[in-house]
Amino acid sequence: MTKDQLKEIMKFQLSNFNDEGVPINNQTVHNAVLSEDDGFGHVNSVQLYKDVIKFVLVKQGHKLKKWPSNWLEMDVDELSSAIYL
Repeated sequence: MTKDQLKEIMKFQLSNFNDEGVPINNQTVHNAVLSEDDGFGHVNSVQLYKDVIKFVLVKQGHKLKKWPSNWLEMDVDELSSAIYL
């Protein structure tokens, strides 16, 4: 999987949580779409998104990198660069 493919997956997953109507592109900041307050208990869009992206990376043979603590403030371009090996 290339970094561009990862970005497409990230944008697709963001669009699944996008009830805010935010334009989804490489400059979409994650906290404009994802929230820790939109689910039930520990299940929310923030955790689901992060888990799905990690799952995809592992299934595609990539090692997991530690996600930046401020990843929710990062856009798709920035986060993909931070977590892609």
